[in-house]
Order: sequence, then structure tokens, then C-alpha cells
Amino acid sequence: MYLGTVILLVSLATSAFAATTCNVLDYGGVADNSTDIAPAITSAYNDCVAGATTSDATDTVLLVPSGTYALVTAVTLTNVADFSIEINGDLNLIFNASLSGTLFSFDDCNNMLTSALQVVWQGTGTIYGHGDLWRPDENLMACTIPSAWPNRPRLVRFQTCNNIDMSGVTLNNSPMFHVTIIGDNNVAHDMQIIADHIGETDGFDMSGNNNYVHDVSVENGDECVTVKAPTNGFVGENIQCFYSAGCNIGSFGNDATGISVQNVYYKNVTQQNGDGGIVLKSYPTASGLVTNATYVDFTFTNIAYPLQVDSFWCPNEACPATTGNITWTDITFENISGTGDNSTRPTIMIDCIAGYECTGMTFENVDLGKEGGATVEIEVTNACGTGLSQLSAC
Repeated sequence: MYLGTVILLVSLATSAFAATTCNVLDYGGVADNSTDIAPAITSAYNDCVAGATTSDATDTVLLVPSGTYALVTAVTLTNVADFSIEINGDLNLIFNASLSGTLFSFDDCNNMLTSALQVVWQGTGTIYGHGDLWRPDENLMACTIPSAWPNRPRLVRFQTCNNIDMSGVTLNNSPMFHVTIIGDNNVAHDMQIIADHIGETDGFDMSGNNNYVHDVSVENGDECVTVKAPTNGFVGENIQCFYSAGCNIGSFGNDATGISVQNVYYKNVTQQNGDGGIVLKSYPTASGLVTNATYVDFTFTNIAYPLQVDSFWCPNEACPATTGNITWTDITFENISGTGDNSTRPTIMIDCIAGYECTGMTFENVDLGKEGGATVEIEVTNACGTGLSQLSAC
């Protein structure tokens, strides 16, 4: 339905076929699991990649070959384009309580003269974040537990980047979020994320226009593949989520204004043993519009909140009495099946703001039960549409 709006980017080249290969071992890198690999990656880019790029990103490869490396400091590449980074080794993030920010950060990676592939991220290696060391006793409440670190680092972020192709490299247990992509016409595919079953371990957080995530697997305790604002055009397909909080839109925070999310399409998603399935969520004080989102062919097993549209999403605190105008319209759920957990929570819950009702809510072939066979009521407040007896006509 929306695939025609998405630029499908496929990276076929490897370092074996590159015109120029910039090997980190030639720029100070040592595969001894002790020497920080970050300076070697930066030097390989500055001293080799930057002077060798062509209009084809696969012509110039920054290579981290097989071996075991230590990652002690962050890699930040700004105003880069037209190259590939291939990580075939295993990188171990070394614990440092003062380390924050993002370990691999690509900022403003755009060549405005071309719409071709800008940066290719690929490889057969694994980045081990050892996130449990930043979350002692699996505790995230750093405000009350001094031994936790609230500013713990994230793994990979593309900020204001267009035409990125990300695949291959496995991401394991980041201290915080794993992948954030902000920009247009980007693709993440054929890769795996594995983390502790705990919050603030987001898999893929996506925003921008015409982005595409497909054939990925995420095991964590928070967002699986989620759309953030602003977005116009997103497709997520062939996604597996384990112990996650769902394939969601939002959340939108207490002070969020001007929210714009439209033309979102998910298809063929399986989710097992998680907190959330499909959750569209916002603080009630947020303002803006989410429209034309479609979820097709979802299968749930033992999900706490299988399907939820919630304009009163205030985790760990009471919602404020005042409201904004966050509005959800033309949302479709089609071929959704499976089970919620064995609690008394509803399998479907829609809670919208009076005066800014959720409209055009469409349910087609939605069949959700509970583990153990319990019967629960569907809860609908301030919404209209078709396919549920609890919905009034719009």
C-alpha cells in the first residue's frame, strides 16, 4: 500500500569488491580486546575514507575485520557521505560510569547533490554493549538508587541522515537504546537485536519520511520497532519481537506540540511474551495529529496489552488534569490474532480525549483472547469507527 513511497535500498557490495578498503588495523586498531578501537575507526575515516569516496557508497569501505576489540570511547562522524562501514569483528563496550551519549553517531550524513545511497552499515560482527553493568540489579531508578547510571550510552544513532542502508551487525544488550534513525528514505533490515528484558532498551526508533524496516528480530524489554514524530511514510514488515513493548507510535511527551505522524504501515509481525503489542500512546497534554496508520497480519502470544490506543499514557505518574488536542484518525487493524496474558487486563483498550475523539477506527478480522481462556471486556472511551460493537459510528 505504501511501499511505492519508500525507496528500497539494497547493499550488495562487500569489502572484497570495494575500490578502496580502509582497514582499521592500518590506523592503530588492535584486535586484543583491550586497545580502544574508536580512535582507529575515526582515523581510518579521516585519513583514508574521506579522500577516497566516489558517488557510490559501496566503492569505499571502512573495515573492522574479524577479531575481538575493545570499545572504550565514542565514534562520532559528522557531515559524512558516500561510504560503507563494515564491522566483521566483535566489539566489547568497556564499562565506564561516566560514559554517555551514543557510541556510534552519524550526524548530518547527507550529500545534497545526490539521492543515492549515502552510508552503508553492514557486517557479520556483534557489538556487545554489556548493558547490565549500567543497570545494577536491573534497576533503572537512578534517582533513588545511586548505583544506577541514568545517562548510560546508546549504541547507534543516525541524526539528520538520508538514504542509509543498515544491516547485518548484531547489537547485543546496549546500556540504553539500540538504534535511532532520524531522516528520510532510510532502510534497516536483516539484523538482530538482543537485550535484557528491561525498559529503556528500545530496538529501532524511527522518524522522518519514507523509512523502511524489514526482516529484523528484536528481543528486549521496551520498544521493538517504533515510529516517532515527525513521520510521513513508514513501512515495517517481517518483524519478530520477543519480550518487547510493541510496534508502536509514540510515546508523545508531556510538552510535545505540533506532532505529525501519517502514512504508517506495518505487516507480518509476530510478538511473544511482551508488555505491549500495538500501542499508540501519548500524554494527554500533547498536541498534534496521527493519521492513516495500518497494522496488518499480527500474531500475539502472551502479551500484557495486545492492542491499545491511549491518549492518557502517563507511565509511573498520575496524568495531569489538563489536556491538549492529540488526535488519532483513520487507524486500521486487520488480521490481528493471538492472546493477551492471563491477567484481567483488556485485550483491546481505546482511551481518547473528550472533544478530540479517535475517529475512523477500523477493526477487520481481529480475534484476541486471553492465556488460560479468561473472558475480559473490551474498553472504548471517546472513539468511533467500525468492527467492534463497543465503537459508535462516526
